[in-house]
Amino acid sequence: MISAILIICLVSLTPFPSLPLVIHYYSKLGFIDGFIVVTVASNLKILIHYNLGRLVRSKKINFLNLGEKISRAAIKYKSIKIKDILLIRLSNLFITRILNIFLGFINFSLRKTFFVNNIAILPWQLLYFYFATKVDFLSEILINYGVNISIVRIL
Repeated sequence: MISAILIICLVSLTPFPSLPLVIHYYSKLGFIDGFIVVTVASNLKILIHYNLGRLVRSKKINFLNLGEKISRAAIKYKSIKIKDILLIRLSNLFITRILNIFLGFINFSLRKTFFVNNIAILPWQLLYFYFATKVDFLSEILINYGVNISIVRIL
């Protein structure tokens, strides 16, 4: 399980999508263990992204007055509420990596960030588990045509 947590976390830190890994581990580990793996990996990822945002905030950026513009944006969004962040996370309007870095950048509470994340991932994890249990029917279709391959492994 620890290797699964590290793999999902590391892939989540890259530009590559981690959803195929999440579906793979749900099909391999089942719902309870898969949920634990994904939740821990997600919280580790958030901690790293959040701290990356704080690190960027602490640096002076003098390129094209970008530092001043970023500071004004941080002040503007400082009053963002938990409810707003939760709705953004639930809707998946923004890439979560960028949102987590932004929350660290504006110095949003880390505790609130974890709270929002753990609430927001629940409905998505149920959907991912459903995909993990239903995706193998494609493998059965391929077996009927003589191709013995697991769609989950391809993902």
